[in-house]
Amino acid sequence: MKKFASILLAIFLGFIAGRLAANNRQGEVRRTLLFRVVSPDGSVESYLFGTHHALSKSFFDTLKNAKDKLMAADIVITESDPGPGHTANDIVNARTADTQWSKYLTKADLAYLREHLQNSPANFEKLRPEELHAALNREYTINTCNTRSAADPNLSIDDYIGFLAKQAGKQVLGLETAEEQLELIRKDIEGMPPKVHKKRLSRLIELIKSGGDTQSCEATDMYRQMAFDYRLTEPCRNSLILTDRNTRWLEKIVDDLQSSSCFVAVGLSHLQFECGLISQLRERGFVVEPISAI
Repeated sequence: MKKFASILLAIFLGFIAGRLAANNRQGEVRRTLLFRVVSPDGSVESYLFGTHHALSKSFFDTLKNAKDKLMAADIVITESDPGPGHTANDIVNARTADTQWSKYLTKADLAYLREHLQNSPANFEKLRPEELHAALNREYTINTCNTRSAADPNLSIDDYIGFLAKQAGKQVLGLETAEEQLELIRKDIEGMPPKVHKKRLSRLIELIKSGGDTQSCEATDMYRQMAFDYRLTEPCRNSLILTDRNTRWLEKIVDDLQSSSCFVAVGLSHLQFECGLISQLRERGFVVEPISAI
């Protein structure tokens, strides 16, 4: 299950961001994923790029201008850049306790998953229900919406950007650790009863078995078309996943954006709304303007 490996490494946070980004409407629509950022004193030029974690190399390689800006940057900043031994898989595998899956899965679903995930680098028995749902959701999106070509490596678009940067000898910084991201997953569903976990896992497993419903591909289709209303004057809807993280991230990147040419790649929804990086950087005196990614 190679796809499951990258799913868990990238975690599910971008999937939530992608769903929020897909909730589009008419307004200030920008047909791009790339924004030029100029420091308040006008001396440093950087770029923001909105990602969708279900896509990979084949899509990013079509975005010539975005790729050129990435290669011209001094620092590349992504959501997560775990070092050796600190990936989500490492954290899961280091757990001492197994999950009591009989609380969260039917016998049939448990048998199916043990077969389905037998070659996953993450120990299925030590996953938590919310992590399993997130990972299966990503797998479902990738397979149903055809977001990866057969030639794509086992990398999300975020991981691919980090790979290109490291290959070019650039400094790569991560905004969060895998531990922090797993904790966000837990907090997002905190208090969910086991029977609700069981119901939504069973529903998702059935979708995977049946080949899925392409009507659920709206988010990926819109992303590939690059047509978004960034809704910069509207409040964010999810404090845990968007507002709080954006605020923390801004404090980590603002100094770099004033001293070095940076390429910042984060889930697209982190650029949207009034809590997004675009709006917050403009409030700090940065000039942020859309440019073509192609």
